[in-house]
Amino acid sequence: MTDYFEKSRDNLRSKAEGVVIDPVVNVLVRIKCTPNVVTILGFLAVCISTFFATQGNFRISGILVMVSGLMDVYDGALARKLQQDSDKGAFLDSTLDRLGEAVILIGIIYYYSLKGDEIIVVMTSISIVFSLMISYLRARIEGLGYSSKSGIFTRPERILIVGLGLIFFSPSLMITVLTAAVSVGLIHRFFLFWKLLRK
Repeated sequence: MTDYFEKSRDNLRSKAEGVVIDPVVNVLVRIKCTPNVVTILGFLAVCISTFFATQGNFRISGILVMVSGLMDVYDGALARKLQQDSDKGAFLDSTLDRLGEAVILIGIIYYYSLKGDEIIVVMTSISIVFSLMISYLRARIEGLGYSSKSGIFTRPERILIVGLGLIFFSPSLMITVLTAAVSVGLIHRFFLFWKLLRK
C-alpha cells in the first residue's frame, strides 16, 4: 500500500508540473520573485485563512488554505528552476509549513471553543499534535541517517483534506476525517520506520 501511495503522489506531481506548476513558475521567474518570497506569501495566505476561520467564513478560509498549499508547491519548483536551493530556504519553508498547518487548526479551535463544542476542540487539538508528529517522525528518522519519504497522509494530503473539507463540507466533518487520517498516518509511519530501524 505504501508503494501505491508513493507512486500515486509521484504520478500526480509529474502531471501537475506541466499543466499547473510550470506556467506559474515561468511567470514568477519573469517578475523576479524569489522562492523565499513565495514561501512567506503562502504563510500569509494561511494566516488570513485563519482569520476567516475564526469568523466562521469557512469556505473563504478553505480557498485560502488551497492557495497556501499551491504556494508551497511553487516555492520549491521556483527554487529548482532558478537553482537557488539552499539550506536557509529549506529551513524557512519547513518552519512556516509546520506553523501554518497548526495556525489554521488553532483558528478552528477558537471558533468552536466560543460555541462550546468541546468534542470538535479536542479532535482538532489531536489533529494538530498528530500532524506535527507525522512530520517529526520523518525529520527524526532522517536525523538518524536514514532516508525515507514513505508514509500516508503526509502534508499535501492533509492540506487537501483541510482545504477541500472547508470549501465543500462542514468543518466538523472535515475535522472528523482529518483526525482519523492523521491517527492512521501517525501509526503507519511509526511502525514503518520502526521496521526500518530494526533492519
